[in-house]
Amino acid sequence: MAHLENMRYRKQPGTAAVYEDATVISGMSPTTPGTPVTAVEDMMGENMEPRSDLGYSYGKKDLNYADYSAAGAAPHQSSDRSLRLTISKNQWLTLGLITLFAAYIRLWRLSNPANVVFDEVHFGKFAGKYLNSTYFFDVHPPLAKMMFAAAGKLAGYDGVFDFKSIGLDYISAGVPYVGMRLMPALLGLAMVPISYITLAAFGHAADACALGALVVALENALLTQSRLILLDAALIFFTGATVMCWALFFTQAHRPFSNRWWTYLLLTGINMGNALSCKWVGLFLVATIGVWTLKDLWEKLGDLSITPTQYAKHFMARGFALIVVPLTVYLFWFQIHFSVLHKSGDGNAFMSPEFQNTLDGVSLGHTPRDIYYGSRIRIRHAATNAGYLHSHLSNYESGSKQQQVTLYGFRDENNYWMITRTEAAEQRVQNSTDPTALQQIKDGDIVRLMHYKTHRRLHSHDVRPP
Repeated sequence: MAHLENMRYRKQPGTAAVYEDATVISGMSPTTPGTPVTAVEDMMGENMEPRSDLGYSYGKKDLNYADYSAAGAAPHQSSDRSLRLTISKNQWLTLGLITLFAAYIRLWRLSNPANVVFDEVHFGKFAGKYLNSTYFFDVHPPLAKMMFAAAGKLAGYDGVFDFKSIGLDYISAGVPYVGMRLMPALLGLAMVPISYITLAAFGHAADACALGALVVALENALLTQSRLILLDAALIFFTGATVMCWALFFTQAHRPFSNRWWTYLLLTGINMGNALSCKWVGLFLVATIGVWTLKDLWEKLGDLSITPTQYAKHFMARGFALIVVPLTVYLFWFQIHFSVLHKSGDGNAFMSPEFQNTLDGVSLGHTPRDIYYGSRIRIRHAATNAGYLHSHLSNYESGSKQQQVTLYGFRDENNYWMITRTEAAEQRVQNSTDPTALQQIKDGDIVRLMHYKTHRRLHSHDVRPP
C-alpha cells in the first residue's frame, strides 16, 4: 500500500540548487511482497538511499511507522514548512564588501555642510533641552531625540547652542555636530546587513540578498536622511530590525518555544516598541506585523497536527511578545523622558497645572489666582476636559423651557460665568459698613453662577431638557 512521505533535500557543497519540502510516493518495504513504487527513482538507489553522484542529501521528515493501521494508513504528517537560514562564508564576504562600500558613501564628508540643515533646527534643539533637563513639548515620541542627546553628550555637546534657525554655523559656535550626525549615519549603515539577513531569512537566493543590500546602500533618500540630525534614520533602523527579527522568528518555526524562537519573537516586540517610540508612523509597522500574525495564527488554526493547548500557547506567546512588550517599551521611554525633563521650560503651557507643579521652578499653588465675588470665570469639565460650561440666548422648546446650558469644546465669550452671592449673603453685605469691598471666596462658601452675557442664573432642578 503506497503512502505519501515528506522529504527534505538539502544542498551539498558545490551544488547549484536546493529543493525544500518535496512530496514523494514510496511503496512498501522491498522485503514485503509487492513491487515498490517511487516517484524519484532517478534520484534514489535500489535501497532508497541517496545517489552520491547528485550531490544532495535527503532526510525523511516527521514519519512515524509505529502506528500503521491494518488498512495501511499513512503516518502523521506535520504541516511545518519553516525556512532554514544558512549563510555561507562567501555570502558573509559579499555582505562585508557591500557594507564597507555603504560606510564609505555614508561617512564621507559627514561634516558637510557645517550649518544647521532643515529639521536639525528642531531635533538638535531638543537634544540640548534633554542635556539641560529643560521641559519641552513635541508631537513625536521621545526615543530618537534622546538618542541624539546621548550622541551629543558623548561628542561633547553642552546643550547651549540653540539651533535657532536654518543656516547657523556649527564651527564658529564650537558645536560637535559631526558626532551627533554620526549616530544616524551608523543606523543607516546598519540597514545594509539588516536587509541582507532579512532577505536570506525569507529564503531568497544569495544574488537576490546581495542585490537588495546594494539597493539599500545606494538609495538616495536613505543615504541623505542618515547624514543629518533627523528622526527618520532611527525609525527606519528599528523598523528594519523588527522585520529582520520577525523573519528570523519564522526560521525557528520547526522548534516552537525554543530559546531562539522566544529570542527572535521578543526582539520583534522590543524593536517594534522602539520604532513606535521614535515616530507615530511606526503604527504602520504595528499594523503590518499584526496582520501577518493573524494570518500565521489562522494557518495554525487549520493545522490538525497542532492541539488546542498548543494553539493557545502560540496565541498567548504572540499576544505577550507583540502587544504587551511593545507597549511596555513605549511607556518605558516616556518614563525616562519625564524623569530627565524635570526643570521648567517653554513646554509648560501645553500641560495641566497639576503637571506644571511637578517641575522644578514652578509653584502654581492650588489655583492659578485668587477668586473673588464678582469674578468672571470659565468652568471646564474636570473628568474629561471635553469642554466648557456654555450657554447662549436660546431657550429649550420643551421641558424646563429655560435658557440652554451645554458643554462647548472651544473658547467662546458665551463660556464666561460670574460668581455671585446667595440672596441671604447679599443682604448681609448690603447692610455692612462697606458693601463695595472685595470679598474673597473661601472654601465652603455657597455661591451662585450668573451667565455673563445674558445675565441669567444657572438653575439646578429635576426637569430634564428635551
